[in-house]
Amino acid sequence: MTTPTLFPQRQRCQTCRKGLGRRSDDPVYDGLYCSARCAGIAEPGRSATVVPRECRTQNNGGWSLKRRYRSESEIPDKLRSDPSTSWYWCSHCHHLHIGHTRMGNPESFRGLRQIDDLRDVLIKRRGRASRKQVAEVAGVRPIRLKELEEGIDHPQGLETLFKVCAALRLDIGVSIR
Repeated sequence: MTTPTLFPQRQRCQTCRKGLGRRSDDPVYDGLYCSARCAGIAEPGRSATVVPRECRTQNNGGWSLKRRYRSESEIPDKLRSDPSTSWYWCSHCHHLHIGHTRMGNPESFRGLRQIDDLRDVLIKRRGRASRKQVAEVAGVRPIRLKELEEGIDHPQGLETLFKVCAALRLDIGVSIR
């Protein structure tokens, strides 16, 4: 199954074919739909008191709505490139939200619960360096680094992972509960 093209590359609603996100304040649900009706969902709440926790944040002792992003490209570069920043699709409003971020503080530990978390760390830690440059320093073939970053299984995957982590100055550990 192929991944659907999302906004901003997608220019039309997947359901009604109307223009998608033409104005900067037009909502785009799940990167595919122009309205909650087209997306087949209830209209999202407009107050921080009625939305679930994943859609609100606590600021200065009070609750406020989290910033809604229509696509990853709308997230500021400063946040997107920071390894401590995560974002997710909200199941209430069907927009992207920024999860945890520790901007300005060096991150010393990050718990990984799934393969996507590891892939995210490797890509963000690589930064602006090319796969070829990192692979050369790690002593592996660039295709092996690509497989790690895209989650493609390979027999030498663990061996490659440890070499790449050493090159990126990452330590691998476990937390025993």
